[in-house]
Amino acid sequence: MITELIKQKAEQYTPELIAFRRDLHQHPELSMQEHRTAQKIAEQLSKLEGMQVIPQVAGGTGVIGILHGKKGEGKTVLLRADIDALPIEENTGLACTSQEAGVMHACGHDGHTSWLLGSAKILADLQNEFAGTIKFVFQPGEEGGGGGRKMVLEDKVLENPTVDAVFAAHAWPDVEAGKVAIARKSAFGHPGSFSIKVIGKGGHGSWPHQCIDPIAVANQIYGGLQQIVSRRLPETTARVLSVCTIHSGPQDKGNIIPDCCTMTGTIRADKQEVMEQMIADIKRISEGIAQANGAQVEVSARYSGAVINTPQAIDFCAEAAAKIVGKENIQLDDEPHLGGEDFSEYISRVPGAYLFAGITKPGVETPGLHASNFMLDEEVIPRMSAVFAQIAMDYLEKGSF
Repeated sequence: MITELIKQKAEQYTPELIAFRRDLHQHPELSMQEHRTAQKIAEQLSKLEGMQVIPQVAGGTGVIGILHGKKGEGKTVLLRADIDALPIEENTGLACTSQEAGVMHACGHDGHTSWLLGSAKILADLQNEFAGTIKFVFQPGEEGGGGGRKMVLEDKVLENPTVDAVFAAHAWPDVEAGKVAIARKSAFGHPGSFSIKVIGKGGHGSWPHQCIDPIAVANQIYGGLQQIVSRRLPETTARVLSVCTIHSGPQDKGNIIPDCCTMTGTIRADKQEVMEQMIADIKRISEGIAQANGAQVEVSARYSGAVINTPQAIDFCAEAAAKIVGKENIQLDDEPHLGGEDFSEYISRVPGAYLFAGITKPGVETPGLHASNFMLDEEVIPRMSAVFAQIAMDYLEKGSF
């Protein structure tokens, strides 16, 4: 009965949710600058009966909606969507293409925002059917802006009332449209970054013997770093180490050996101990090679948490989502994923799950996340609105996984 009501409500709200998503897509905003987006979200939430709206959180551009069921007290569920865009020039040719130069919703966050709003609309209509509380968290700054940390540590979103379970989802090009995938290993790994500054002794390119060439030293370090993933870690360990930038010297002069060379890159793994080992090896290799060449080196590295689904929540979400999309459209994903997501700030403190919502239609190539021609299959919006609503209702009814 409840599932059929949820499906009917999702279908009812589909036109306005798609219109809302297209408006967001035309007006994307970068991390921690989502003022218009937050205003539009707050306006929509304020129209819903029984919805308490808390605007201007997480530094000013986050929004929280709180809905209490009318059957009495109970557990508290948190549903979260990220709302920020990326510094990418859109190249889709869509009628609703971005009107902001150099800014684009290339990661589907406009879709995430819209389906969370959809679940809020559905559940506001069904508040007579459940006991407990639902928090709808529209989080800014997922793309490196620290929005999740602000929500959790500064705004205390997991408190008052205390949250018992957390859920989120991402539009996923690697999953077929109509399907929902749930990671049994890491939904997202530990994302990290490093910087290596090689300090040598500059001079004229004609007399390299009088210099300590930081570019040559950096080249040796680059080669040494590749030994970490190929020789220092077991072959079954999920890990990535990529040097992504190398900068040294003036670009318009070809006869100057510079004083320093800087390299930056990313490291990823699904286990904390692997991240710690990679960081230790980066420092050891860099310092050793620099010393052998008479150079100095400054190394910095950091990483943040992974998104690891709670084992009991995986089966729970699979069962709940199957009520909406069908059991045949649920995939349990055993691959470790090494992208980064600051939903780790929530799920490292409260049990829950992160889902992948399929957006790729058979025979149609879908550009990857963060691509300038990334396009969202809008049919995913009402579908995930219903999935989130079903997950919330089932959890509040059962009170556990």
